[in-house]
Amino acid sequence: GGCAARGGGGGAGGTVAVLDVGCGDGAALPYLCEAGADAARYAGLDLSSRMLRAARASHPGVRFEQGSFLTAAAAAPPAQYDAVLFNGALQFFGDQRAALRRAAALLGGRGRLVLAHANGAAFVRDEAARNPQTVLSTMPSLEEAEEIGSELGMRLLTPHQLGVPGAAPGGEADVAALDGFYLLALEKAGPEGDEGSGGDAATGRS
Repeated sequence: GGCAARGGGGGAGGTVAVLDVGCGDGAALPYLCEAGADAARYAGLDLSSRMLRAARASHPGVRFEQGSFLTAAAAAPPAQYDAVLFNGALQFFGDQRAALRRAAALLGGRGRLVLAHANGAAFVRDEAARNPQTVLSTMPSLEEAEEIGSELGMRLLTPHQLGVPGAAPGGEADVAALDGFYLLALEKAGPEGDEGSGGDAATGRS
């Protein structure tokens, strides 16, 4: 929801294009729009027809598509998004790196991959232990996320950098924050010498 929207990036307010992977009933959309996303440039993707019926009823005229992230038209190149959001969804991918590689290929400009789970990494670890046939992965650790970012040529933004309440600079503090509320972003490199910023919500505004 609102905190996950902190991670999005790129573009000016009201113009940000977002792909919401595992969008469910579209609950994140109002928060994303408050943060600068453009509902006309939003695409929600989910496997559940029931959830998508609810999403379309709540957000008429907005694009929602049923299908797998790996095959859906909304997630097919050459689509260009400013942010691809995995909010409570990344743990359902057996090969997270492959999913994130595909997502990175959909980004334009200084776009971001946003990895979020409202209940935190500790919750996902417990769910994966109890239901491994459904929850196929745990959330990436800081080190794993940084490694994935390096492979993709992207910069890791930590909870502190993204403005998560209670997060503090430093590895241990960020790890603790991720266990309670998981939010990381990977940002494409900007122009030479531009280090980017944590930014505000889905806009990337400082």
